Amino acid sequence: MRVLAIDTSGSNCSVCILDEEKVICDFNLNIGTTHSETLMPMIDEVCKFSKIDLSEIDVFACSIGPGSFTGLRIGLATIKGFALSLNKKVVGVPTLEALAYNTSNFDGIVCSVLDARNNNVYAGLYKHENEKLVHIGDYITEDLGTLIETLKKQDSKILFVGDGSVSFKNEFKDALNENAFFAPIHLNNQLSSSVAKAALNKALNGEYDDNDTLSPLYLKKSQAERTLEGN
Repeated sequence: MRVLAIDTSGSNCSVCILDEEKVICDFNLNIGTTHSETLMPMIDEVCKFSKIDLSEIDVFACSIGPGSFTGLRIGLATIKGFALSLNKKVVGVPTLEALAYNTSNFDGIVCSVLDARNNNVYAGLYKHENEKLVHIGDYITEDLGTLIETLKKQDSKILFVGDGSVSFKNEFKDALNENAFFAPIHLNNQLSSSVAKAALNKALNGEYDDNDTLSPLYLKKSQAERTLEGN
């Protein structure tokens, strides 16, 4: 089974082709949110270097959020368009889940955390079980203090991954001491290879999404919507 996955949820534009044995080709371009200009040429190059036509892809996947509102819409429109025209399957992967797939075999809890600005976070907690990730509890979309109090209750080693692990590293270390661990800096970006891994696991279990109803996972309303509502 071949998966073409993209991640346009953040500043990193990422495209990957993966099968059940290996990552075939993986391109990343971290120059800002210019995904409308860079995504399609990157997909074209990945296919050319891999010598794989889009018609040979079995599943199209992308990260669905949280993340850049515009970036998420670009990614979703792209995979849905390919899947519809080629009669293929689609899989949407939550951004926080994909970030957790950047890590492997950690004997504790993986905390994917994104900096949502103004001391707020988007976070998800995961455990590695049998080469898969299990989501623990609900997403955390509150202030940093709420996340830290939640983590203190886990009584476990915590591995932080995502840009929030950089923004709030000192706060996490002060709160958790020797239980705080941090992924290497190159793993803090949202990566299409991790989206592909998660999507492949879902596809092998028959967990596909409906092309008509697949939509972004917005854990909070946009700033424009909050401003309009006076919040």
